[in-house]
Amino acid sequence: MTALQQHLHSIETTTCSRPGIAFFDLDRTLISGYSILAIALETARFGLRKGELRQPAKVILDTFKNRLDSSSSNYDRLVRRLAKALTGVSEQTLHELGEQAYENTLAKSLYREAIALVEAHRAAGHKLVIVSAASDYQVQPIAKVLGFDDICCTHLEVQNGEFTGQVVAPLCFGQGKLMAAQRIAKSYGSNLKNSWFYSDSKDDMPLLNRVGHPVATNPSDNLKTQAQNRGWPILNFTTRGMPNVECLVRTALTLETLVATTAWGMISKRLGVESTRTANSITRLVGDVGCTLAGLDFDIDGIEHLHKQRPAIFVFNHQSLLDTLVLAHLLRRDAVAYCKSEMNKVPVVGPLLRQANTIFVDRGDVNQKDVLHKSLEVLRQGKSLVIAPEGTRSTLGDIQPFKQGAFLLAKRAKVPIVPIVLHNVKDAMPKGGLLIRPAHIKVTVLEPIAPESIQGIKQACADLESRYINVIGDSEQTCLPRGLQVVA
Repeated sequence: MTALQQHLHSIETTTCSRPGIAFFDLDRTLISGYSILAIALETARFGLRKGELRQPAKVILDTFKNRLDSSSSNYDRLVRRLAKALTGVSEQTLHELGEQAYENTLAKSLYREAIALVEAHRAAGHKLVIVSAASDYQVQPIAKVLGFDDICCTHLEVQNGEFTGQVVAPLCFGQGKLMAAQRIAKSYGSNLKNSWFYSDSKDDMPLLNRVGHPVATNPSDNLKTQAQNRGWPILNFTTRGMPNVECLVRTALTLETLVATTAWGMISKRLGVESTRTANSITRLVGDVGCTLAGLDFDIDGIEHLHKQRPAIFVFNHQSLLDTLVLAHLLRRDAVAYCKSEMNKVPVVGPLLRQANTIFVDRGDVNQKDVLHKSLEVLRQGKSLVIAPEGTRSTLGDIQPFKQGAFLLAKRAKVPIVPIVLHNVKDAMPKGGLLIRPAHIKVTVLEPIAPESIQGIKQACADLESRYINVIGDSEQTCLPRGLQVVA
């Protein structure tokens, strides 16, 4: 059992005399870095486009620079300065900027380890609360995605939909966090002794000192010393944050492999090598060399189902750009993938996909007769199809609604569907990520679905979607990122 699993087990087995509550700080605890920078970036972009909010963007950056080493009194002054700069600005504008900040930046910075902790507390029946000095507009998108029950944060006064320039007292900072947590605990009929608090900062000592289960998470040097002296658990997360040299080198080598494979494919075509032979060679090179250089190793359950019957339609849940490498490693030959048409124009990737005989799908085109014809022809030739029924990736890897196309094809072509469940490819490269991190990838290949067993297509599609959700949920506690350090 790993150190994190031991910690998760302790959450499961700890009994509370009253309802348990898990409080989480936001910056450097749930996410890597500081959410205010993401808001500043979106505010600056908005200002450049609309000619507005330039001054608030500057104030936000100044606030961040001073925030890193600020006392409580300084933080109060900085927040009030920001509130004043926002006077007259529509609150809706800040809500929209917060959502954009999440989509463009914050979603990529969610710690995988923190998500595992959140899910462990949820499974134990604990209430989940973010308690942060950040504003509503930074906290709400993350709280919504992770399913938190409540948030405590800093509020700016709003009248008639616009900021007044005033701050709602008290700030959710230092002693203010303790007051907010006490209020939340009381509302749930609990108390702080039945609560956990995960934080990185010495500024949170008032609340850390009062909860029954304080946990120093990615702690500053000062908090780390305090935690060591008091015997508190210390957690250091490694799945997000600044990349190390290994990540940079692996990403560069993997990209070079794709470039070299593309060039080799072009040469093969000019030499008149048969296209299927070229495509199979490309698949093996990308799958074997690419995964090795990316630092991906595998735990595959049900591998025998991959070769039991071909042609087949292989379906998978889309998590990462690295899904292509993983599927190439698994399938190895005679497999043609579906891909959105936009990828056809991407340098290096587009030519590589074309050489692998990829079928490009325009998701905005109502008439998919040409795609259907190409797909049936591929299956008639004895090759298999590779389809992501979700159509798009989610940020956290949770299952999105399945489309029915794979089932229609399977029934018409009388070939089986082979479901491939990817548990954690997102750990190696999350949605929006640019660098590859080594990871141990867990894959489950489910029993093939015979075409004659597909009666109602809609129901069969819904049943498989539910099965994916269950399989991923069952493994959530054991499928963990490489490099985690948890120190008791």
